Amino acid sequence: MTDFTRTILALGLVIVALFGEGIMQSINGGGGDPVVQVSEPTLEYKELVQPIVDLDISSKDAAMMAAFYLELANVVDEDDSVIQSTAQFRKFNMLAGPLHFNSNLKGKYDGLGQSIDDAIVNTIGKQSAELDDDKREDLVDVLEAVAWGVNK
Repeated sequence: MTDFTRTILALGLVIVALFGEGIMQSINGGGGDPVVQVSEPTLEYKELVQPIVDLDISSKDAAMMAAFYLELANVVDEDDSVIQSTAQFRKFNMLAGPLHFNSNLKGKYDGLGQSIDDAIVNTIGKQSAELDDDKREDLVDVLEAVAWGVNK
């Protein structure tokens, strides 16, 4: 993948992070609560995200988080040159999340961040490792499960 393509992918994620909520409102006609359609994960991933499902997340926040984690899953799935290890993903996630949520969710849902981190760590491990095809697929699956979990 060329540097130009990587730059475009990163720029796309930043745009979604900064303007995703407004885009979702436009898509939903600006009225009512936005809805993001997410496929149901396997039982294994449902169990991993159950602590997220147990939280009472507003539909507006759920749509914003689901859109973010689906886009993040898409970036991880499509790109294999920028994010090459679990450590790189963690750094990327730590930067992209605050950019996207702009402290709107900070302290709003007790344990949400830790529950998301736990699901990801339980899937890809804590130690830095190469993001091979299998681990990349697992990471995409857990990110999609997180998106599903916030909508429940």
